[in-house]
Amino acid sequence: MYFAKRVFIVLVAVSFLSACVTTTFQTSDSLKDRRAQEGLRIVVIDPDVELSELTAGGVTIPQADWTEAAQGFLKENVRRNLSEYDVQVVYAADVADEALAGEEELQVVKLHGVVGRSILLHQNVPGQQLPTKAEKFEWSLGPDVQVLKDKYGADYALFLFVRDSYSSAGRVAMIAIAAVLGVGIQGGVQIGFASLVDLDTGEVVWFNQLARGTGDLRQAEPAAETVDQLLANFPG
Repeated sequence: MYFAKRVFIVLVAVSFLSACVTTTFQTSDSLKDRRAQEGLRIVVIDPDVELSELTAGGVTIPQADWTEAAQGFLKENVRRNLSEYDVQVVYAADVADEALAGEEELQVVKLHGVVGRSILLHQNVPGQQLPTKAEKFEWSLGPDVQVLKDKYGADYALFLFVRDSYSSAGRVAMIAIAAVLGVGIQGGVQIGFASLVDLDTGEVVWFNQLARGTGDLRQAEPAAETVDQLLANFPG
């Protein structure tokens, strides 16, 4: 819990300084070797997304109806983006439904969230970089991804992770009052990342992160723009 809060606070600070921050990391050598092959197959894992309301007191409360709408918009626009590339694409079962996805698949999705948050921390925060990661981008989900290769017959898996929050009326009022007093109070933020994982090795071969104080996954048009940002520089 402390780790998650720490990453969140750091990225809130980043988003407060800039309207939109995106960064792409890629292990180019391994990806180039595979990119020339024909018939590569990507399985798209259902987005791991949660939308929350930010209260006047700074507490985020998950909103199920917002999250459900965002899930649909994200899936629709991932399909739109990937249709532009000459690759075979299959779509995984609903990760929110254990009966469809299976426990092993759900664990891989959770593992991706943990590894992705580690990347956010150790690739971006001064003083938090790991010595072993200083010279190159090198992260892996390990052998657990084999379950996806066996189930979907894919070479790669594409994961999306998004956490989005929106200020309540009370929070908006506090922000306005604080601004008059010359004090800055953060509103809602949108934080996410997308990863392309090699299912033979577990290696994260491409990673794109997004952190900003704007965006709205509750509506179709801005949700499409968010997916465009998350999949910017996708190595299709």
